[in-house]
Amino acid sequence: MIWARIYKALNGMKLIIHKYPQAGSIYRGRGELEKTSGSLVPWFLLLLSLNILDISFTNPLREANPITLLSWATMGVSLSACIKVGLVMFFGILCVLTKKAANPTDWHVADKLLRGILIALVAFYLFVVAWNMILWF
Repeated sequence: MIWARIYKALNGMKLIIHKYPQAGSIYRGRGELEKTSGSLVPWFLLLLSLNILDISFTNPLREANPITLLSWATMGVSLSACIKVGLVMFFGILCVLTKKAANPTDWHVADKLLRGILIALVAFYLFVVAWNMILWF
């Protein structure tokens, strides 16, 4: 249910009303938005799935991150994992709220910024999951 809402909110920027001609290169002239970039939803879903894979393939005996070890010692592994997934969900909610609050001109810049952050996080988690799988097997 929540995924459908996030997908609908992030893909809702397909059309733009005539009153924003200052949208620059993304404005075609008939109230339509050029397809300059794809949706943020696939990147977000990939980040969430990589986060869950990171949690499931982390071997506690070979963990070297002192912050992770400290959080596991103080909160426990399961609560730490819930907080980690919660932070990714919070980032998704932040993306949706940014899309709803920004006008089309600002959304073009915010979309590039959020997409860059998502791509960097996905690249980091790809490395982490690959490393955990190498250590796991």
